[in-house]
Amino acid sequence: MSIAFLGLAAGSIIYVITELLAVARRGGMKVLTTWMILLGLLLGFATDAVVTAAGV
Repeated sequence: MSIAFLGLAAGSIIYVITELLAVARRGGMKVLTTWMILLGLLLGFATDAVVTAAGV
């Protein structure tokens, strides 16, 4: 059951990223959007590392 929910979450994230890139392509801000997506992913991994280190 958890694999199904993780798959649903991954699909949702991929959908949002592709929509963001499509909007950025139309608006001419592809580089900025790509950097912000990368920053968001890195912050997510950092948050996970902090939570894991805290033992929560």
